[in-house]
Amino acid sequence: MERESAPAGDKTPRSARVIRAWRSRMGLTQEALAQALNVTFSTVSRWENGHVVPSKLAWRALQNLAAERGCPLDDPDGSEPSS
Repeated sequence: MERESAPAGDKTPRSARVIRAWRSRMGLTQEALAQALNVTFSTVSRWENGHVVPSKLAWRALQNLAAERGCPLDDPDGSEPSS
């Protein structure tokens, strides 16, 4: 699987790009994703803008939601999604 690389000069963490791209593929708003994960809208916004990296627990919740919806979410460290 080919990895998406950041544009030159983009300092956004990979996790932020992964979450935003996945949410967009799923057709979810930041508010809908926040509600599904029982976090605040501002938390999702901070994740996607690279101000905060999701905790391991939050990342696990994201992966579980992705699995439930049948659309895998890449790991933020660049490894392949787990099956």
